[in-house]
Amino acid sequence: MNAFPISSKSFVTKLQENIQRVDKRVNDYIADSNEDNIHDIRTAIRKVDASFRSLPKKVREKSRVYDYITASKQLFKINSQVRDYDIIYGKLEKYSSQPVYTELTEALKKRRDAKLRKARNIALSLRKLPLPKVDEDHIPNKKLQQRFNKVVTRFSDRIELNFPIVITNVNRTQQLHEMRKDCKKLRYLLEILPNQNNEIAKTITELEEMQDMLGSIHDDDIMIAYLRRVKRPIKVHHILDEEIAERNKKYEEFVQFCKGSLSNSKENFFNQIWSLT
Repeated sequence: MNAFPISSKSFVTKLQENIQRVDKRVNDYIADSNEDNIHDIRTAIRKVDASFRSLPKKVREKSRVYDYITASKQLFKINSQVRDYDIIYGKLEKYSSQPVYTELTEALKKRRDAKLRKARNIALSLRKLPLPKVDEDHIPNKKLQQRFNKVVTRFSDRIELNFPIVITNVNRTQQLHEMRKDCKKLRYLLEILPNQNNEIAKTITELEEMQDMLGSIHDDDIMIAYLRRVKRPIKVHHILDEEIAERNKKYEEFVQFCKGSLSNSKENFFNQIWSLT
């Protein structure tokens, strides 16, 4: 296993930056829970969670750190549901001239508003919690190195496991969703490193490309799953057919990207991933 260039001092600095970012985003979110602030708070929570995952077990289990991260992840989860409604709204806009649009969006709005009220309550509770502060003296370099390597290996292995499943079966939506999340988590872990060499920088860039493509497909999957749950007599067949066609087109583009950009050279994506572990 490779040793990453990480020290307790640089790590704690990054961790505290990530905590401060969450705190700022929470305040912005409470002031105005618009789509941009929902996106920003979710990204900030992902980054602080990546830092948290890298902490040695004893530090992770300290009450102030654990309570703050737990509340943050609760906020992330419910805001993910709010975001799903926003995705559906956005995709339905091109059908706004049709009667079916109003029938669908009226019910969506009620559900979204209920989730958002709950999310804002969690955000208010999170803001009341004291911000955790971690002392670098409590994180031995060796233990941090071991833990960081372990978590990087975990996500690298999961990406490697799901990759052949995802690119050979258009319908494996769950594995695609998991691989997208693992790409994002691995990317945020690598971004913690203070001095990134060319190999790590290249991997971060390719992980971001992967997650963007997978994210766009996942957005289509959210819409398709929603339309399949719509009860009759609302007629959504034409919308569903269009969404499936769009999704399949993006999936084929993703497969071609994987066969091309990620496979043609000795410095391809998976060689980069494997070299990390």
